[in-house]
Amino acid sequence: MNYSPPPLYTLPKSKNETLSLIHGIYAGLLFCALAIVWYLEYQQKTMAEMQLWGLSAIMLLMFGLNVLACIRVKKGNNQGKILSRVMAVLMLPSFPIGTLLGLFSLWKTTKTQWE
Repeated sequence: MNYSPPPLYTLPKSKNETLSLIHGIYAGLLFCALAIVWYLEYQQKTMAEMQLWGLSAIMLLMFGLNVLACIRVKKGNNQGKILSRVMAVLMLPSFPIGTLLGLFSLWKTTKTQWE
């Protein structure tokens, strides 16, 4: 009698799963970085209040756009591809992790890698 155990991961694989995960990871990193900035600012009070709110708004916008890219990339449509490329270019200056994730994201949106 041959017995084969059931698969551990039974959900169907979605399109561009790796690229979607990259955007999710970067969104999480942005949120953690913002939490650290707020904690350190609470402790040391080194930034002007307007600077802190401006930085927070920019980071929350980037967070939201990465979450949106994460969702849209899974669908595999052209809007997701364009948003992913834009967010990948915006990731590049955040050396070293953002640069690696941005380069990988740009590679995954090429014609041969896009699903």
